[in-house]
Amino acid sequence: MKNTIKLNSIFISFLLFFSGCDAFLDTVPDNRTELDTDEKISQLLTSAYPKGNYAMVANAMVDGMTPASGLSPRAGTSYYLINEDSYYWNTPRSTGTDSPSDFWDACYEAIATANHALEAIDNRGNPKELRYQRSEALLCRAFAHFLLVNLFAKTYEPGGDNSSPGIPYVDAPETIVLANYTRQSVAEVYDRIETDIEEAMQNLPTDATFKVQTYHFTAKAAHVFASRFYLYKGEYEKVIEQTTQVVPTPTRATNNNVAITDPANVWAASNFAAYKSWGTVSDEIRMAFRAADGKHNFLLTETYSSLNRSWTCQYVTPSSSMPSGTNITGGYWPFRSVYSTSYRDAYYLVKFSEYFFYTTASTGLPMIMFPFIRAEEALLNRIEAEIHLNMFDAAINDLNVYYRQRSGETSTVNSAYNETSMVLTQTKINAKYAISIADSYLKTYNALGAASWNDDKLSLMLTLLDTRKAEYLHEGYRWFDILRYKIPVNHLDRENNLHTLLPDDLRRVWQIPETAIGFGLEPNPR
Repeated sequence: MKNTIKLNSIFISFLLFFSGCDAFLDTVPDNRTELDTDEKISQLLTSAYPKGNYAMVANAMVDGMTPASGLSPRAGTSYYLINEDSYYWNTPRSTGTDSPSDFWDACYEAIATANHALEAIDNRGNPKELRYQRSEALLCRAFAHFLLVNLFAKTYEPGGDNSSPGIPYVDAPETIVLANYTRQSVAEVYDRIETDIEEAMQNLPTDATFKVQTYHFTAKAAHVFASRFYLYKGEYEKVIEQTTQVVPTPTRATNNNVAITDPANVWAASNFAAYKSWGTVSDEIRMAFRAADGKHNFLLTETYSSLNRSWTCQYVTPSSSMPSGTNITGGYWPFRSVYSTSYRDAYYLVKFSEYFFYTTASTGLPMIMFPFIRAEEALLNRIEAEIHLNMFDAAINDLNVYYRQRSGETSTVNSAYNETSMVLTQTKINAKYAISIADSYLKTYNALGAASWNDDKLSLMLTLLDTRKAEYLHEGYRWFDILRYKIPVNHLDRENNLHTLLPDDLRRVWQIPETAIGFGLEPNPR
């Protein structure tokens, strides 16, 4: 458990000194160094990104998890408690690192930092020289609120009411201790996020603005974030507009494939996480995945996290849920998975590595470089939008661009893509989902009007959701799709009893932290 938050700036000695893990905007930063230079404001913004992540909780809540066989439940360790409670969709007993409370604090700390930067820019007359810093601060503020509202409030329904309680949208620096905050509606929070995004988009920072681009909201990271926001909001034309700023639009060749020389394929080959060339040595894959100069990392953030220890908790990903073997193309996935010999049935994709940050000679904090935004998302978001807009040929083109980087003729990770047999067509996709379309969760629960979709659209959307599930395994992203598409989740306990989380279950919304409730925020119903 971290007792203080140390923000990375040699100029700033104040900033949000929290007394415990569950503090909520409870300390006035009244000892700050004056932000009177461009450099100081830029340095401050390095700390406007969440220093925690949501993956450990989200990973345990999703479909495809199971109790590890032969492993007795453990008690006491924070991440074991988080894993067990999250598996049963209960609010974790632990409020330490990786808990919902911890992520709540991390986001509001990032928001507070962004607000102080914006205040400093305003105090200096909002000069043109600080336009990029202003955009970065707005994007940081919007992004943290976006994550919070999608986890701690009911899911936004495009065209729906959305008047249910959201989260506090904080857009000014704290000036008093324990200020009173209220929950705006989900719709109001989305409106405030959009306002920040729209202003930020007017002056997007260039890559050259930053010494290490992946640690900041560059233009490409901003476009992908905006595409995710508009995807969740149901404005699909804007999704395509934003993603096409990043990914070229492919053209289908005469054989229904997209040529290897097509600009979209050239972009994907250069920007996707390069599992095919990373090989099979786990440490080398981990280093490549977290690399600050990796083109796949559009927004990479240092987070306090025990995520890399969670693979051996009592509720795990079994081999049957791993993206190994063949995928929808008939080709093999290139991902490298690891099987835990100490804890049976615990499988995980090689992605993360922990490094330990010592705060004293003998104590410290586990750290994970967490990819909040990756290059692959730009293409996958566009595919989803194209499906919603009934642009099926365009969606299939983009799927073929994606699977060229994720399919090989053999289980050897660097094996070649087959230009004939692996090409996806509507017929091939329909055949894959022919049995499951009629009773799929899309039709049963009518997410986003899916009950009225034809088979082509249903099978394409199931392809997209399964593709994203595989690509982002263990990164927590599946949980957001479960919420948006009303996907039911089944978990077995150790006695083989079935537990089901249906789309209307109140536990799908994370509970507001107790400390925040103590400050007057309305709790989520249970």
